[in-house]
Amino acid sequence: MMLHSVSSFLTVKAYLLILITVLISDSYSYAQSLLFKGNTVDQQNSLPVPYVSIGIVNKPIGTVSDSLGRYTLSYLQSEVKTTDSIAFSAIGYKRVSMDWNTFLKSGWMVKLSESTNLLKSVSIKANPGKLKNYGRSSASIIFFPAMYKNIPKTSDDKGREQAAILKIDKDIFLRKLSFSISRKNFKKIKLRLNIYDVRDGLPAQSILHKDVVFEVAGNTKVGMQAPESIDLKPYQIYIQGRKEIAVALAILELEPREGDTSKTAFFIPSFPGPLRSSLYRMKGEAQWQKVSNSNLLVAVEASSRKDGYRNGDNDSGESETETIQNDTTLARLIYGNNNGKRIQIEDSEIYYETYGKGRPLILLHGNNESISSFRNQIGPLSQYYKVIAIDTRGQGNSTNKKTSAYTYKQFAKDLEDVMNALSIKKASLLGWSDGGNTALLFSLRHPERLEKMIVMGANLFPGPNAIENNVIQLFEKRRDSLLHQADPESQNRLRLTELVLKEPHIKPAALSTITIPVLVVAGEFDVVKKEHTELIHSHLKNSKLKIIPGGDHYSPLKQTEIFNRIVLDFLNGAEEPDK
Repeated sequence: MMLHSVSSFLTVKAYLLILITVLISDSYSYAQSLLFKGNTVDQQNSLPVPYVSIGIVNKPIGTVSDSLGRYTLSYLQSEVKTTDSIAFSAIGYKRVSMDWNTFLKSGWMVKLSESTNLLKSVSIKANPGKLKNYGRSSASIIFFPAMYKNIPKTSDDKGREQAAILKIDKDIFLRKLSFSISRKNFKKIKLRLNIYDVRDGLPAQSILHKDVVFEVAGNTKVGMQAPESIDLKPYQIYIQGRKEIAVALAILELEPREGDTSKTAFFIPSFPGPLRSSLYRMKGEAQWQKVSNSNLLVAVEASSRKDGYRNGDNDSGESETETIQNDTTLARLIYGNNNGKRIQIEDSEIYYETYGKGRPLILLHGNNESISSFRNQIGPLSQYYKVIAIDTRGQGNSTNKKTSAYTYKQFAKDLEDVMNALSIKKASLLGWSDGGNTALLFSLRHPERLEKMIVMGANLFPGPNAIENNVIQLFEKRRDSLLHQADPESQNRLRLTELVLKEPHIKPAALSTITIPVLVVAGEFDVVKKEHTELIHSHLKNSKLKIIPGGDHYSPLKQTEIFNRIVLDFLNGAEEPDK
């Protein structure tokens, strides 16, 4: 049972479906959600202008027209004011901007005129200059900042853009673009390369005069793959007199695989760089946002025609492992998003990450949490053990296709399936909160598959005899706030909340059958009552009890040094059981 702030769950009013007839074009509206369909065309010949970036200025609302110049703009009525402006931009065309009322009266056919600026051509001779690389496109340690996924519910991925600022020589000819993709759950992905000048540390004006649009085929491979490479020589991109540029990739089209309902977000991963920042914006007219400690995996190869090569974007002078060790705050970003793998089970997909070598140690997190909960443990533990950190079904990066109630029995079965898939005959378990409950149930069903077990903040049954009453009330309020929310995310949170209120159901006497060494841990002020933790310990024949002074349910994060020492001493056999 892992606690989250009640404020993160907002009560959403149920909207009645109201059909509003609009006389102009074929727009329609459901309740407060509006949708417009229109076209982007060339002013001179009325031919379609494809892949026009469309957006409400300074807001994450917008889209991109398709290959035939058609677009669909969806938004909530409350999100757009009459004082707002909407802009249409495409490389090679003049930007069109108009106030919102003018747009509503326009019929939504937007005409763009060609820009008078032409791409400067450059002749590459036999000796084009020294080949140099700016940026990086691969790494063994990667992460995916959560903000990349926060697409407005009424919108789509079109127009979302990520950028990296690269220091360059002052006279270069671009030859190749390289970038990494972590997973490609799509049949195809169409992207646009944008290159901007840099002002005040942010991308500013585009310096391209020719559209660089390309398509990447999807596949079903798991984990990081070789970087994608795009030949830029045909586009004749010559950059002169600049010390740095912003290289960006914008999504134009995403075609999911047939039958895929996961709605997986697509984005370029990052490598953790303490002195670096990557950038993103949800739509083409939204403001750029920085992501700290992030080195976007994007690079360009260029012919450098002058001296003065700037090496700041390449080698940092320390290994990737050292980067993490020297900046522990990066652990929150890394663990749970670090090139993990997935195991297909009967009706779901379980995500896991592996660290270190040695005897297997499996980590099981708490309710509505993820692998990241163990960010302060994975590094120290992986120095002695092969750590397998798992995202529980329907949490973190794991999926759940069932709509039935969650049970610890199901979680224990998932753990069994993961161990079988990884050919792990025997392992130790570290379960925290819900993970501890799963570990206890698994040990009752499969004692032959465990060496040792640590349970932190676990409980045998629900209710006030085991859990502090104020915590139960908090979960009851959370349940009530989610009961009438029909969206899949809210329904998933509801099932997790009800799991805490209704389960587990483990008889204390049953624990006497467990003979493996067990470490029972809790904080002095844990949400699990001290007498209940002592009850668990008293029925385990081969157990040791540790109550962390001044600690609470989050001692693994708050009293990290104490918790890790207790766990390692137990696993390494430094302490004998109490009885």
